[in-house]
Amino acid sequence: MQIATLQFRPVLCICGTMEQEIRRPDYVPRVNDRAASAFSCFMAAAGVTLMTLCLFGAAAAATVWAVAQLFELGNTLMLILQGLVAIPVLWMTVWVAGRAWYLEQRIAKGQDVDRPVFKLFHYFEKSA
Repeated sequence: MQIATLQFRPVLCICGTMEQEIRRPDYVPRVNDRAASAFSCFMAAAGVTLMTLCLFGAAAAATVWAVAQLFELGNTLMLILQGLVAIPVLWMTVWVAGRAWYLEQRIAKGQDVDRPVFKLFHYFEKSA
């Protein structure tokens, strides 16, 4: 019994030296041309805030429930733990709300995104 060997053609390099082309638009819109009203900024920021609250709130509640069931902690202790876990979730939601509103305002003005500052009411103080 013979083992068949596969014969492959030599591999040719199809790319060679690649040159990148940077394309720029012919027309750069002015800041006033963009459709970014205060209502659309609010809707975008509210959507991100609600998504953060729902996702992290559900993950925190599921984790606390799983730990309580795993270690048989009981309903009272589970509810206390869920109340404690709700604090960082609400903290993060408030920060995300401020950051999202701040970023939507910057984008509406035609500015770029800056580095985040991880203080709770930093973005609310900045907009006031």
